Amino acid sequence: MSKKLITLSVGLIATTLLFGQKDSLSQNKMGGISSSTLDDVIVTANKIEQKQNTTGKVVTVITAEQLNAHAGQSVAQVLSEQAGLYLPGTLSNAGTVPSIYMRGASSGRTLILIDGAPVGDPSMISNEFDLNLVPLAQIERIEILKGSQSTMYGSDAIGGVINIITKKKLGSFITGGASTGTYGTNTNQIALNGVLAKINYTIGFENQKSDGFSSATDKYNSGNFDKDGYQNNSWFTKLNYAINDKWSLQANTRKTAYKASIDYGAFKDDKDEYFNNATTISGLQVKYKKEKAIFQFQYQYTTQDRSYLNDSVDKQYITYENNQYAGKTHFADLFLSKSLGQNIQWIIGSDFRYGSYHQTYASISKWGPYNENFKDTFQFQNALYGSLLINDASKKWLMELGTRYNHHSRYGDNQTFTISPSYVIQPGLRLISSVSSGFKAPSLYQISYNTQLKAETSVNTEIGIDYKSSPLDARVVYFNRTINNGIDYNYIDYNFFNFIKQKVNGIEVELTHQLPHKQWIGVNYTLLNGQETNQNRVTTTDTITYYYLLKRPKHSLQLQYHFTYNKWTASISGRYISSRFDVGGYTTPDVKLDYYTILNAHIQYQENKWLSFYIDAQNIFEDRFQEIYGYNTMGRTLQIGFRLH
Repeated sequence: MSKKLITLSVGLIATTLLFGQKDSLSQNKMGGISSSTLDDVIVTANKIEQKQNTTGKVVTVITAEQLNAHAGQSVAQVLSEQAGLYLPGTLSNAGTVPSIYMRGASSGRTLILIDGAPVGDPSMISNEFDLNLVPLAQIERIEILKGSQSTMYGSDAIGGVINIITKKKLGSFITGGASTGTYGTNTNQIALNGVLAKINYTIGFENQKSDGFSSATDKYNSGNFDKDGYQNNSWFTKLNYAINDKWSLQANTRKTAYKASIDYGAFKDDKDEYFNNATTISGLQVKYKKEKAIFQFQYQYTTQDRSYLNDSVDKQYITYENNQYAGKTHFADLFLSKSLGQNIQWIIGSDFRYGSYHQTYASISKWGPYNENFKDTFQFQNALYGSLLINDASKKWLMELGTRYNHHSRYGDNQTFTISPSYVIQPGLRLISSVSSGFKAPSLYQISYNTQLKAETSVNTEIGIDYKSSPLDARVVYFNRTINNGIDYNYIDYNFFNFIKQKVNGIEVELTHQLPHKQWIGVNYTLLNGQETNQNRVTTTDTITYYYLLKRPKHSLQLQYHFTYNKWTASISGRYISSRFDVGGYTTPDVKLDYYTILNAHIQYQENKWLSFYIDAQNIFEDRFQEIYGYNTMGRTLQIGFRLH
């Protein structure tokens, strides 16, 4: 099957490239049309503003226009449509924390940024960030940077980086919206935007509530499993102050708190267990920009409070459980970028990261009460990093060279590197490539169980072809990654340990073709091959090589068609996810989950430049499947709403 899919995808790309190039040349002769994507400005690749075609790294931009076409959805749903990304839990009940697998890297190996600053919860198993904490309506754009990015961004960036860039300045004084839909889901948003002297400000609030459905699967169709509801409140403030034409200051704070009813486990209902999660993120950014010189200082302080309460009346052994987590992080980053002549740009910087967490646990069972109090634990790291961007005089060759020296409070010194050359074969057609190393320090949660854990290390390579012109954008990339000392859970002594090695390789194919009359089609396909040498999950007594990656499909395919007619815009998309394996349980074989296909549609009507209405439909044919073994996914859903721009 993989050979057929690869042949079909490559054939489709090649054929479309030929016709697309012919159309592009004829259009340029007739009217000088060029693709606007050539001028897209990104900031994530090297922390400075640069055009997307001036980096050899694989970057995908989800624009404001594309986000508007996903109104009524979550951030995780938008990300799950991208090549190389799979997020199990996205289509589960509201309140489920989706895992993020980029190019097969395990959960916690993709670094999430908000406005360029890393976010993560030190009390989570792998320092993951909960995407439920960022409402889609607050986001301006998303930049996805694939491949190991530890040189510029440090730990946790083995798979790549996702930079969520929030809205800075809105047009109208009042913006917002509301929607209602399936499973009793309702959302309300409002924001006030304005200018006071040299200060642009945005203050907003969002609320989401859902009656939900049973998180756990009712394996024997008893009909007794209850619905698991969800409620989320989010507040945010952002201030932008133009000190003068060179200096600017930005300050922001946001707090998101939600409560979700959850079940006891796979196939296990629970009518009185709840999960609460509250996060506060506050940051400050000072920036100087003059011609090709940039100086930036950024600081962010984050607090996380999570709790699990199970006041059980329907459990045989445990009648009460209360698990409390509290985490704190500090992040500071300082860098300077400057041109050295016409063809060289250098970047040098330093960052500091600190994380701590505290946990308490109390329970009552038939054996009596039990209490456990984890001591406060912390770790920090500071680093120096630098990068050179070198062009030849003809602007055909580009070479990016980067290195980082990192000092960790527990793991000592670590160095990473990036080499990323690219070459313009002809206007719009580029060869891109990179070789980079990465590392991930064990999380505080993992260290609290095993202080002897080693840091993960990796080497990532990729090579591809990138074509951008009117009417076609296309990219084909081959990637390969090896991870040593990968961290996993040991079922012999119930502790975390370093497994031997993980190897992953694959192909990403992305294509967008503009059609006449404001129409376009998009296709992306990912082939993922992986093997992992790990503890035998059945016997737990020997080592075995698994030739698949848990929860991650070998094949994923996304198709989308979009058109605009007068005040109407509409899109229809389909997704295919191949079969994959999940853990079957303790000392039992892994379980194979069936493939699934879902069809989605979105319709929007623009009444005027301030007001629009939309209908968003997911899983139209109500395909029944499991993303996570033992847990339900949503059926057919419909969300109807309006937006004030």
